[in-house]
Amino acid sequence: MITSSFMHPAELGAVPPHWIPQQPTIQNYAEVTVGRVDREGGTHGSTAEGQRFPRAMGNSFLVAFGVAIYNLIVGTLAGYSYSRFRFFGSRLSYLLFLGSRGLPTMALIIPFFIIFRNLKMIDTVWALIISHNVFTLPMTIWVLKEYFATVPVDVEEMAMIDGAGRLRAFLSVVLPISGPGLVAAGLMAFLESWSEFFYALCLTNQLTFPPQLAGFQRLEQVNWGALAAAGVLGVIPPVLLALVFQRYLVAGLSRGAVKE
Repeated sequence: MITSSFMHPAELGAVPPHWIPQQPTIQNYAEVTVGRVDREGGTHGSTAEGQRFPRAMGNSFLVAFGVAIYNLIVGTLAGYSYSRFRFFGSRLSYLLFLGSRGLPTMALIIPFFIIFRNLKMIDTVWALIISHNVFTLPMTIWVLKEYFATVPVDVEEMAMIDGAGRLRAFLSVVLPISGPGLVAAGLMAFLESWSEFFYALCLTNQLTFPPQLAGFQRLEQVNWGALAAAGVLGVIPPVLLALVFQRYLVAGLSRGAVKE
C-alpha cells in the first residue's frame, strides 16, 4: 500500500506488476489532502473526496478523542466499583454490560437513526460519539475492572487510616498507580472509534475517515493511487499512538489478565 501510494496510474496497472515505483510521485497525496488533480496539457482539477478528506480526518480525531475521554471517565468509575464493591445485582449488571458488546451493529442502527433524527443530530459528531460509546464502553469497563482488581486493597486502607476518605484514596492512590491500565483502555477505545465504518456511513454524510476512504472507490472506476495514499494517511495516527504508548499498553493488558 505504501509503494502503491507513490505510483502513477499507469504503473499501478502495469503487467507484470512491480513493487518499487519507477517514477515516484506525490500526486496521489496531493489529490487526497487538497483535492488537486493534474490533467493532460498541464491543467489542474480538483476532486470532492480530496477536498473533504482533511476535514474527515479532523472529525475522526474529534470523535475518537471524545469517545476515549468518555470511556475513561465512566469506565474508571464503573470498573473500580465492580472490582471493590458487592451490591445487589452487581454481577448481573456487569454481565449485561459485557453481553451488550455482542449485540450486532445491524440491530442497533435503526433505533439509533430514529433517535438521532428526532433529536436533529444526524450528520453530527455527537451522533457518532454517543453511538461509538455503546460498543466501546463494555470493553473499557472489563479492562479497568480486571486491572483495579490487581491493585492491593491495602494501599487504600493505609490511606484511609491516615484520614483520607474513599474518594480521596481512589483519586490520590489508586489512579496514579493505574496509569498503564488507563492508557490501555483509552487507547483501545480510541482505535475502535477511529476505524468504525458502519455507524459513520449510516448516521453521517462521510463525516469521518472510514466512509471518506470508501469514497475513492467509485462504481465506474477505482482510484487505486488515491485510495492507497488515503489508507497510508489513515493508518499513521493509530500506529504512532501504539508505538508511543506501547509500554503502557502491554503492561495494562498483561497485568489485568493475570490474577495476583
